[in-house]
Amino acid sequence: MPESNWEFFSREELACKGTGECNMDEAFMEKLVTLRTAYDNPMILSSAYRSPEHNANIGGAKNSPHIYGKAVDVLCYGRDAYNLLSLALQLGFTGIGISQKGDVSKRFIHIDTMERSDMHMRPTVWSY
Repeated sequence: MPESNWEFFSREELACKGTGECNMDEAFMEKLVTLRTAYDNPMILSSAYRSPEHNANIGGAKNSPHIYGKAVDVLCYGRDAYNLLSLALQLGFTGIGISQKGDVSKRFIHIDTMERSDMHMRPTVWSY
């Protein structure tokens, strides 16, 4: 993967927390860098690529966009979450999950670029 083009994101933060593999989708990463540029603030990722095994171990969705390298979860809340959500919608991310309850340090916005299929109805927005 041409990780040098991912100017705001390190391999370490994108890699699977279970295996260390980093299989991010290049088109997703280009869109993510565009989002980060427009957002103009650091984006702290709590999850990015997940191996299928690690995804299953943590109870992730069976066909999660994370296992295809087409999703990240960004820690944010309040005005930052609203701004990120607005930009993600404008830029055409097809899946947006919102977790804004409880401890503010654990609140996040999930963004992905999965295509429409029987498993992934797109575009869609949901809450956790």
